[in-house]
Amino acid sequence: MCAQTMPQIRNRIAVIAHRGGAGIMPENTLAAFQHAIRLSCDYVEVDVRTTRDGKLVIMHDRTVDRTTNGSGAVNELTLAAIRRLDAGAKFSPLYRGEKVPTLDEVLELCRGKINVYIDHKDAPVEAILRTIRRHRMEKQVLIYGGLDKLQEWKRVAPYLPVMPSLPQQYRKPGGIAELRKVLPVDALNGDMALWTCELVQEAHREGITVYVDNLGSPDTPEGYRQSIEMGVEGIETDYPDDLLRFIRQL
Repeated sequence: MCAQTMPQIRNRIAVIAHRGGAGIMPENTLAAFQHAIRLSCDYVEVDVRTTRDGKLVIMHDRTVDRTTNGSGAVNELTLAAIRRLDAGAKFSPLYRGEKVPTLDEVLELCRGKINVYIDHKDAPVEAILRTIRRHRMEKQVLIYGGLDKLQEWKRVAPYLPVMPSLPQQYRKPGGIAELRKVLPVDALNGDMALWTCELVQEAHREGITVYVDNLGSPDTPEGYRQSIEMGVEGIETDYPDDLLRFIRQL
């Protein structure tokens, strides 16, 4: 039984809008991020990739096919070619004309308004870091990635917080303490179903924040309740409006 009870967490859970709230807005667009700001979310989660000409753009998939009217791999297209694409109409005609944003545009929009959870997909660490510094966003970003990428981040920017998903081999008693010897993580992530009260408590004993993904079937009030009762600090959702409504009703 989880020790956490619902009244303890009012006004404490961080609301993380996955790709800006992909269930209610065209994912990874400025329109989505602006909406998350209006909702007063705590974070937007964004996916960073590099174009053929070395520019940083926001796109989850390896290709532009699913979310735009174009086709091809991001790293085989120039920024100019990607900017000609429509990133909103496939979600809804209401968003026709939305463009694939650059990381520069996202950080400019979010500075002083909302934190940015950067999912490092395919881009040089130094290029992302220069962009963060250019916008003076060092205190508003959280870097997510695999252990190898995050070890590089800790080498070049040890002052920035990093977060991996909790790897399978560390999902055991004492495993999180072992992980910290490999990488000094600041937070841990992962699908809600992979977490238990015991793992959350172990993370907290190590001084680590836990943000869980309530994506897919757990993205419901009952799923939010289960995550909160485990004692997590934040929930990533495609429906930030629903999560905020749920938290307000506690």
